[in-house]
Amino acid sequence: MGGNDFIRKLFDYDYWANREALASMGALGGAAERPLKIFSHLVGAQRVWLARFEDPNPPGVQPWPVLTLEDCRAAAEDLHKRWVALLGGMTPEKLASDLAYRNTKGVEFKTPVEDVLMHLVMHSAYHRGQVAAAVRDAGGKPAATDYVVYVRSR
Repeated sequence: MGGNDFIRKLFDYDYWANREALASMGALGGAAERPLKIFSHLVGAQRVWLARFEDPNPPGVQPWPVLTLEDCRAAAEDLHKRWVALLGGMTPEKLASDLAYRNTKGVEFKTPVEDVLMHLVMHSAYHRGQVAAAVRDAGGKPAATDYVVYVRSR
């Protein structure tokens, strides 16, 4: 499996893992402040990158939004649908092409689309690890969101 099929599988994993992490956060009740802040950043970063596919200078997208748990749940659903739609139109040529954008400091970059997509999945996994640690610190049980757990569950 390669190219778009592989990227799509990674985004399906990301969606599954996000829902698992959100469930562990929901079980905390009011003690979810730190994991919620981290997960909100995960949502914000995905929104930023998705907006960059639509406009190299997206207006008003924040990498650190303040969201509720319900906002995060709704965003995970919305973002997955939007990523799946974007990935559905990806050709091998588009995956290999550059995405031109400005970072949050206004600096221009060009990065291969396939590398941006891989970054997104890895960035989310990194922050889900932080969410898991914060859930544990708050007395909860963190979700097992490793990729191999996802693969075994399929």
